[in-house]
Amino acid sequence: MDRRKFLNRFSVISLSSAGIFGTLGALRLTYPDVSRKQTFFRVGRPDDFPVHTFTFIRQKNIFVYRDRTCMKAVSAICTHLGCVIQKSDSGFRCPCHGSNYSKEGLVLSGPAPRDLDWLKMEFSHDGQLVILPHKKVSQKTTLML
Repeated sequence: MDRRKFLNRFSVISLSSAGIFGTLGALRLTYPDVSRKQTFFRVGRPDDFPVHTFTFIRQKNIFVYRDRTCMKAVSAICTHLGCVIQKSDSGFRCPCHGSNYSKEGLVLSGPAPRDLDWLKMEFSHDGQLVILPHKKVSQKTTLML
């Protein structure tokens, strides 16, 4: 093989490889990078949370809601592209792309493809609240106090 053929084949292979990897990288951006490695975490005692309020736990990106008789936890990760949502007057809002959710986590508007994830809560042996982020539950599922 002469030098010209070698350089021609090398450039075709290099450009093809760059195109394939660039396309794969661009496709990867369409999927949220939300990984939940920890199997559970403690968030405190029920008395640490005000009644009828969503309390944001920044380290874990969740909101914990306390009622007089029960508690529940909702993920603060937008189901569109994984942005952290914020509390709003009508429920929750994604500051990145404008998805709006009700207080029940239902999609009201925006590009979000599905409702927010509600997470299972339990009491630990010492009375602290434990959230299991890998176990999704219905928004009607609560932890009775």
